[in-house]
Amino acid sequence: MPNSSLQAMGLLLFATLAWGGNIVIGRAIRNDLPPLGLSFWRWLIAFAILLVFTLPVLRRSWPILKREWKLIGLLALLGLALFHPLQYFSLQSTTVINATLILSTSPAMVALFSLIALRERLGQLQIVGILVSFLGVAIVMSRGDMASLAGLTFQLGDLWMLLASLVWALYSVAIKFRPADLNPLAMLGATAAIGATLLFPFYLWESLYVKPMPVSWQSASVLIYVAVVASLLAYLAFNRGVSLIGPARAGIVLHMVPVWATLLAVIFLGERLMGYHIVGLVLIACGIVLSNRPTR
Repeated sequence: MPNSSLQAMGLLLFATLAWGGNIVIGRAIRNDLPPLGLSFWRWLIAFAILLVFTLPVLRRSWPILKREWKLIGLLALLGLALFHPLQYFSLQSTTVINATLILSTSPAMVALFSLIALRERLGQLQIVGILVSFLGVAIVMSRGDMASLAGLTFQLGDLWMLLASLVWALYSVAIKFRPADLNPLAMLGATAAIGATLLFPFYLWESLYVKPMPVSWQSASVLIYVAVVASLLAYLAFNRGVSLIGPARAGIVLHMVPVWATLLAVIFLGERLMGYHIVGLVLIACGIVLSNRPTR
């Protein structure tokens, strides 16, 4: 595997680890923190941090940001203003098992959209890799009992997550259109600002008529994680990984999100690591390797 692919895999694995933790947190605080408020403050804090450290970069990149305002606005709408609220809404009424299993459909969507929008061809090994990694996800999520998948009931939360998966697949393809002269930090800062702006009126509505964002140590600690780790660092890593190997190949690594979520539950919630976890991890790893073999 070329050095660029190895670098991309490291970046994408870190991003999926951060997002796996975000899913576990989203489910844990579903009754305490409102989804729109969490999404709004997440990106407002992320933008404030970026502004402190990257203001000179933003100033230098202003002409490019103005030139690419349509792309940046689309990325902010898809990846920030839509995906995360949909995910948090989903976790209020469905389990982590259902949510992560549905999210694992994103790589197939990414490959399809890449074929349509970018005319990227999928080799036989990439197709096999997608299927093998999905099988690994299914084993992990079904706890080794594949027959139990037929018993999953899809509720409103499942439909929210299906829509979130579709939105994320579109974001993964759109990020490929980032021009080479646009600094990643400047792009992330601009998308964070636009995303927070788009979320603000809905956050006000939620605060007035549903539930305000509580001020507590719990909310502060959650916001620090989702704003710094699951937003700034994870998005920079994911965007760079996509730019190195393309959205179709990068999308398959999203299968690691439910795996990380399972492992984090084992570590922090005291759940036991079973044999089907190991089998699923091996299959997912094999699928990622196969999908990243060069296409002939």
